[in-house]
Amino acid sequence: MGMEPEPLSFNTPEGDPVTWEVEAEPWHDPFERRLTLVVQGTRLVQRRVPRAEGREREYLYDLLENEARMGARLLTRLRRDYPPELPRLLGYSLDAEEPFVLLSDRRGEPVTRFSGALLIAEQRGLQVSLFRAVRILSACGIVHRRIEPATVRWDGTTVQLTDLSHATLAGSRRLRLGEAPYASPAQREGVGVASTSDDLWSAGMVLYRTITGREVADRPDLAAAPALQPLHDVFSGAPPTAGEVLGRLRAPDPMQSIPVEQDLALEEGRAAFDRAREARRDPAATGETAGNDRTRVQPPPAPAGEEPRRTWLTRWLPLAVLLVLLLVLWLVNR
Repeated sequence: MGMEPEPLSFNTPEGDPVTWEVEAEPWHDPFERRLTLVVQGTRLVQRRVPRAEGREREYLYDLLENEARMGARLLTRLRRDYPPELPRLLGYSLDAEEPFVLLSDRRGEPVTRFSGALLIAEQRGLQVSLFRAVRILSACGIVHRRIEPATVRWDGTTVQLTDLSHATLAGSRRLRLGEAPYASPAQREGVGVASTSDDLWSAGMVLYRTITGREVADRPDLAAAPALQPLHDVFSGAPPTAGEVLGRLRAPDPMQSIPVEQDLALEEGRAAFDRAREARRDPAATGETAGNDRTRVQPPPAPAGEEPRRTWLTRWLPLAVLLVLLLVLWLVNR
């Protein structure tokens, strides 16, 4: 049941302030609700950090900000042909009392709803779509790190991989994150650097659980699952790439048709987001009072020539004064 229309103010991914009129559903949980734009009728999702939760668990702010940052990174590279497998960032507000991000609407249902119940054609479609998502993230230099049944949705045709709050850049130091069986052993141990191989392991585990309906504690036995034979070495010490798995599934590489490029306006917006993020972390650096970190205040630049003159006076004025005093004393004592 909808509510009365309400204004919602935030920044677009390009960093521009806007206000949309929305109709909001009740909060699905303290962190998320669905919205409908009054004019276009478009559905979207608002994810926030409630005030009480933020006081008790400050790291929630970091997770929310990371989701926005990774969403902005994807937009800068996939702006002309954004894939349906990934959530799309629509905006954010970091300096609100309860900060939030806006994302494209959810599609489908969590794959746990389909455990052990997919038809043969659906099993292949699920594998292709999930490995497409991993391949696209890899091309954008992102490791999701939390691919698990709760973050993978399926609408019968296409996967939607949600929740980028734990994502990181490929090549960054691995942190101990996640639990068996969905997190890779290297990720659980926090050794080495983050790699797409972590997401391949997680995606393989999700597919095994969804297609077979069976739980495993460690590496699964794929011998009794013919549909999963293309994943035979995903759990090995030398896993294939997502593109290679797609090739085994006779699916094209999505990056052959999706241009990966940088958008300067979005890059500027992402830089503005990073500045706002740093201001939130260190209010003292803004030149304003703590708690008011909307704008990073900097002194105006000195006019040309003023700084050298100031430096010259500072350096020579004491010596000039001393010389004048000596001259006066000499004249008095003559």
